[in-house]
Amino acid sequence: MNTLTSAIHQHATAAPDAEAAIYVPDRPGSGTETVLTYGELDTRARVVAAWLRERYPADTRVLLLYPAGTEFLVGFTGCLYAGMLPVPAPLPAANNAGQLARLDRIIAVAEPSAVLTDAAHLERLTGELAHTGLTCAATDGGITGDVSSWRLPEVTPDTPAFLQFTSGSTTDPKGVVVSHGNLDHNLALMKATFALPDGMRLASWLPHYHDMGLIVVLLMALRHGGRASIMSPTGFLRDPFRWLEVIDKHDVHLSPAPNFAYDLCVRRIDADRARELDLSRWRVAINGAEPVQRGTMAAFQERFGPAGLGEHVQCPCYGMAEVGVFITGTPAGTAATGRAVAAEALERNEFITPNGDEPVRSLMSSGVTPRGFGTLVVDPETLEALPEGRIGEIWLRGPSVALGYWQDPDTTAATFGGYTADGRGPYLRTGDLGVLAEDRLYITGRLNELIIIHGRNLYPHDLEHHLRSLHPALADGLTAAFAVPCQGTERIVVVHEARADDRELLAELGTAVKAGLSTFADVSVANVAFVGRGGIRRSTSGKIRRRYMRQLFMAAELGAHWEDLEPAVRILYRIRAELPAR
Repeated sequence: MNTLTSAIHQHATAAPDAEAAIYVPDRPGSGTETVLTYGELDTRARVVAAWLRERYPADTRVLLLYPAGTEFLVGFTGCLYAGMLPVPAPLPAANNAGQLARLDRIIAVAEPSAVLTDAAHLERLTGELAHTGLTCAATDGGITGDVSSWRLPEVTPDTPAFLQFTSGSTTDPKGVVVSHGNLDHNLALMKATFALPDGMRLASWLPHYHDMGLIVVLLMALRHGGRASIMSPTGFLRDPFRWLEVIDKHDVHLSPAPNFAYDLCVRRIDADRARELDLSRWRVAINGAEPVQRGTMAAFQERFGPAGLGEHVQCPCYGMAEVGVFITGTPAGTAATGRAVAAEALERNEFITPNGDEPVRSLMSSGVTPRGFGTLVVDPETLEALPEGRIGEIWLRGPSVALGYWQDPDTTAATFGGYTADGRGPYLRTGDLGVLAEDRLYITGRLNELIIIHGRNLYPHDLEHHLRSLHPALADGLTAAFAVPCQGTERIVVVHEARADDRELLAELGTAVKAGLSTFADVSVANVAFVGRGGIRRSTSGKIRRRYMRQLFMAAELGAHWEDLEPAVRILYRIRAELPAR
């Protein structure tokens, strides 16, 4: 079988001096770019593979803890070359108890035999992970091995390639087992959808342990002899212009990001600075990993169209770790489509065109009906397949669907073993709500994050997005909307990050939020709370952890103090009209 593993070795043999990856420093002039060629990657990965094989049996899991940069690819490819399973994970910050606790949970699930990192972090990680008994080694710190007997490992489509840990936005992280067949099929789907050439040029600031940063950019480039230009998430957040500058200077074909990144570019890069760029060679700007906002897309096009951004470059997409990463997207060179739908009907799981002046919701399509998948929209309670135009849970089957969760048969059966009421299956139950309409897929929300009040379905991201339009001081900062029990029913609570510590301003903002959201949703918002920057907890991929924020809120209501629960979460101001049940 021709796999990612064999493809990397073939590229190195055919063109050893070709650039596989370039790491760009956060600031211009702050350092030189680090270039990793295919020949260097292949040579160093074989040394890592030999070192691993001399110490561990086949199918061993190896935890990869790297900072942003090219060294991660040496560790990842070395594991593939050894026939072992790489487990990418976030490198914890020094003395960060929360991040170390999450890492301990990953270790408990994956049961790795070793940790690979870089020399700069080896000593610290050796100390912080001493309680696990794991051996830590630096791939740039003197690893040696006898490569004379190295051969490419034999694999089948069902051979596990790596463990992709989910981001944990709603639950503890789970290790998705992505096989070589899953990965190859998923990469082929993306290449075809976006009409990417061999030798493609890709760019990303997304973390290498996140499925979109890992698979869409790094592994896609390596599979097809392309080049990945990478920078750190911190560099992007500090100056979004740097990301677009890399796309310009490195002649990038494709670069992905969540919706908030495009919004941040519009807010932080003015029109004059935007005109310094030439984005005419950027073919595919993937927008995924969170709800795509029509207004964000329009504003991004308006701001960067004068810099050469093509009219149909922005591509809303839908994906998840349980299929590798990609499910569907707007094909290259075609217009992204959106629809205005009747808001009240949407709350009844119906997707219909509004009549007259009734309230509407604007939704962006995530692309055409998924190709390469068997796709159903299913009523999550009755398990009946629904016709076009009805909202339900999205179910999938096909070669991209992963093998399951590592050592978790019960959750695997519940998620990957869905059967319809008439016996069709097994399907992957995505947990996402959506609708098929006119050969397009629209995502409406997450099944377990819905706010259901008086039989109406309210979507948290709609409330969160609308909140930021209510006052200029609310435009920045994260928001978490959720429901809590109150007097036998559910009530909406909104928590928002605020810069201000001015109680008069916060009182004004709280009133605006309560009134504005209550009008928008046509249901009373019971509680509005403002917390300091960093108070809204996010997953490792940047998704808002609404269920976790709800847990914090409820614990505080039941007598605990937010300061005790989470040191970074401090309530600055709060409007409280109704209290949850105690």
